[in-house]
Formats: sequence, structure tokens, C-alpha cells
Amino acid sequence: MSEEFKPLAEQISERMASLLNDNRSIFTKPMKDDGTSQFVMPINAKTKQKYAGAAALVLLMQNRRDPRWLSFDQARYNKTPVKKGAHGTLIEFMSNNKLQQKVENGEPAFKENGRPKMERVKLDEPVKVDAWLFNGKDLDKLKELKIKTHPNTPIERAQAIIDTAGVKIEPEGMVTHYDRATDTIQMPAKEEFEKPELYYAAALHELAHATSHESRLARPDVDMPASDQLVREELRANIASILISAELDLPFDLGEHAAYTADWAKLLTDEPLELFNAANDAQKMADFVIGLEPKIEQKQDKERSAWVSKLDEGMEIPYNGTVYKVIEKDIKGPVKVEDQNTGQRIRITPSTGLYKSLVKELNNPAQAEAITEQQGEEQEQEEEPELELAEEQTRSAGRKR
Repeated sequence: MSEEFKPLAEQISERMASLLNDNRSIFTKPMKDDGTSQFVMPINAKTKQKYAGAAALVLLMQNRRDPRWLSFDQARYNKTPVKKGAHGTLIEFMSNNKLQQKVENGEPAFKENGRPKMERVKLDEPVKVDAWLFNGKDLDKLKELKIKTHPNTPIERAQAIIDTAGVKIEPEGMVTHYDRATDTIQMPAKEEFEKPELYYAAALHELAHATSHESRLARPDVDMPASDQLVREELRANIASILISAELDLPFDLGEHAAYTADWAKLLTDEPLELFNAANDAQKMADFVIGLEPKIEQKQDKERSAWVSKLDEGMEIPYNGTVYKVIEKDIKGPVKVEDQNTGQRIRITPSTGLYKSLVKELNNPAQAEAITEQQGEEQEQEEEPELELAEEQTRSAGRKR
């Protein structure tokens, strides 16, 4: 079968196996001298949402300096169009909804301008969706990347996670190991590591293994003695370590696990679906570990220290799993907002529930509650073509052509 017609699982697994055999895979990306991560999590340039699981792995494999990505349509509506001649990266993800034309009185509905009226419909079962993504470097007029720094250092964040995890770390020997039977981690002394950041990276790698415990994710069969199972578990733990590295800005070091690369290459050749399964399992492991970090009480922005009573043009308000941007304001009070996830544009007035919810979110981000829209209130919607949002639950991913 021609490579052009191979399933995406086979394409990306074949590529990963080749890179593993050549010692050029993502797992052997050189560490940075300053002890920070050599990875930055890929994000959607429009919504700022991180890509997850297999999609994140594939985008990280592209080895791009700019972590931002957009689909062609997203880039167009974001006014940062794809540059001529740019090559995209194909991914797959599972979507729980779809955009379809409205039906009114049994007939397809149209707007006054002749364009079809569209609505987003939730599906009973998720469906697989393909999306071509383009890197920030290939987007025209994209603003300079600004990465916010965390108030705590990577070491402080890692230590806080370890303190919260409740898994005892015992300095013992020269090999790191998680013992599921005793729920303990054996680690060399911190002084044995070249950098303190490497000690914490290794400790969090073992915490990723510790998610298998019945009191956590209860992942089955990970402690079976069969060598095949050990190969699968280490593949998951190392992908999780890359994701944790990118999130906490700690270095990733394959270290003693380099001995597994040949086994991983063979496994992916024999079972192409295993890489995507491993990446999605790894995301759950990483999310659990990162989720142990105590939350930091955020200080209110100076601009929002006083009560905000109205929405103004340019405001971007995170709310209900998305970000609403005020793109237009009427002198009489109504505003037009754009859902940054779906691209849907809605006209709302100060009396509508969404308007009230957004104002409340501005003033009390941690306590905002959805306010039910009053029946009979009218909304003017401008539907745009469905955008491929790969930050939804990912299942598999593709390759660059």
C-alpha cells in the first residue's frame, strides 16, 4: 500500500520507529544547559488551549520553536493567514459535536444574505475528525510570542507536587524505581544527579508510574513481570515525562531508559496503534501528576481591582470552557462577542444571561456561575464554517506532508 493511503496510525508509528532506530527521536532531544525544559507544550494560537495526548506528541515531534498552531480556517478568521507555500501537519481527534444547517418548519434555514443558518449539535457518540494545522512560523501577521512565567521555580513546583502526592521517596541505590506493592519510590540521593532539576524530573517520572496505584488511576497490569509489559509501561511513562517537562519547565532526560528504544521501535512496527494509545494514556498520567500541584491564589489585575459593570470592546473573558472576546460595542449598550473555541459570534445585551455571566466572571473569576438566559430573549448569531479544534479529546494524530 502506498504511504499516501496508509492510516495515520501507521504513518506516525512508522516514522517514530525509524527515528528511534536512528537515535533521533523526541526522546533524545538534547537537554538545555540552564536546566530548563527543551520542550514547550503546543497550543492553539487563537484559544490558547493546549493540545493533548497524541496530537500534542505529534506537534512536539515537528520540533518547531513556535508552539502555536492553527487550522487554515482558524488562521483566516484570526486575521493571521497561512503563508503561501507553508506545509501543514495532519492530526486526528475525537469531536463530540458537529456544525450543521438549521432546519426550520421542515426546511433548511437561510439568512437574509442567502447564507445558511448553522447550529452546533452535540453527538451521541464522538466522531473522528481530521485537521491540518499550521505552525505559528507559517502564519502571517501573528504577534510575537509571549510566554508567561510561573511565580514559582520549576524545583519549587516539583517539590510541592511531591509533598502533595503522599508517595514516600527513599534514597536507596543508584537506580530510580517505583514499587507498587509498597507504594514507594526508590531514588539515588539528590547529590548523585548532575543538576538538582534532573533529580526532580526523575522523581516526577516515578510519580507517573505511581499513577498505576489503585488509589490513583488504577492502571491495570503495569507491574506484570513480562518484558513486553515493561516496554509498554516505560513508553507511557516517558511520554508523560515529556509532557510534565514541558508543563513545569524541567529538563527531560531519557537516561537509563535509553535501553528501551529498540524495543519501542519493534513494538510500534508490530502494533502501529500502540503509540497513540500510549500517548493518550500518558496524557492522563501527566494530568494526574500536574494536578497535584497546589493552586496559587491569583492576584486581581490592577485594571480589574474595581467592580466592572459593563463589557468593553477588546475584553477577553475565560468562561464556561472557552474564551469570549468582545469584538464590537454598540453605543446603546449591546455588544457582539466571539466564542474563541467555535468562532461563533453572538449579539448580547446587558439584560441577557450570558452578558451577566461574563461581567460576573470579570469580577469573581473563581465564583462565576452561569445565569440562565430568560426565555424570549433574542440573539443575533453569525455562524462561520466549523473550525477544527484539536484541543478536544485526541485519539490519534498524523504526519507532516
